[in-house]
Amino acid sequence: MGAPRFLLRNWRLKLLALAVACGMWIGVVYASNPPAIGTYYVIPQVVGLSSNLLVLYPLKSVPIKVGGVYSNVHNPQVKEHLSASVDLSSIKGPGVYQVHLGSAIADPNVFFWSAPAQVTVTIDRWETALLPVRVVVPSRNLPQAGYQFNSQATTSTPADVKVRAPASIMARVQAEVSLDLSSWHASVPLTENVVVVIPKGVPSSDVTWSPGVVTVHAVITSEANQVTLPVDYILSGQVASGYQVTSAQVTPLTVTATGPPGTVDGLGALNTQPINISGINKDTTYQVNLNVPTGVTTSVSTVTVVVIVAQLPSAIASPSPTPIPTP
Repeated sequence: MGAPRFLLRNWRLKLLALAVACGMWIGVVYASNPPAIGTYYVIPQVVGLSSNLLVLYPLKSVPIKVGGVYSNVHNPQVKEHLSASVDLSSIKGPGVYQVHLGSAIADPNVFFWSAPAQVTVTIDRWETALLPVRVVVPSRNLPQAGYQFNSQATTSTPADVKVRAPASIMARVQAEVSLDLSSWHASVPLTENVVVVIPKGVPSSDVTWSPGVVTVHAVITSEANQVTLPVDYILSGQVASGYQVTSAQVTPLTVTATGPPGTVDGLGALNTQPINISGINKDTTYQVNLNVPTGVTTSVSTVTVVVIVAQLPSAIASPSPTPIPTP
């Protein structure tokens, strides 16, 4: 039994109307949420690489395009469902390789559109070596004037550190410690952290070393002259009325001064800071700083000065004349 005749009447026109209706429906549906293609960047994961090999430079992120309606394509959670990987199990030695990139998407609301077919990887081999510890003293951290850092005589314990790094960069790797000697005037042992300097572009995680701490025996020599100088005291003010200073005793009598030859060689003595003796009427002891020129150090920074005073003698009146008796 065939279809009713009215269904077949003007069927071409009816089919066209259906197509137009479907198009209008699709237009209304997608007017606010149209089809779209989005691009997300994903860093490929490395699988299957032999333990004695490594990827020398980190793989760059690759663009993966997905399609769907706009709201789904631009959902921030889409990236969490994307993955990319490279299987390096077939690589047996160092070199630069073009390898297949595998991409996948686990979001049912979007579909995979495109991704690169291959990526470039640089493969290197792990190497272990003993590197000497280099001692570095920046110019701003050198000893003060009159002292010199002797790099040739300075040693490190241990002298070498064990470094594990990619074989291709090992020749450019340096192990060093940085010292601050600006406050030291004599040789000194210092415990310092070891820093391994690596070429630019190589991840720091690709280089390890042991030990991480060494003891550096920094040798500092003096460029200054040493002279022994007497100590002179300086008094200021007046003692109490009726008293006078008879003497002063300085302890120590001499000190050792160290400094640039042009400064210490011209010194005849070292003075104390002025001692205020105003109003004293008995022997008095003072702890007083030395007046030291800039750039000069002394064996002691303060001296003891005992100021000795005595009372002035009282005036004695002349005897009165004795009257002559009258006859």
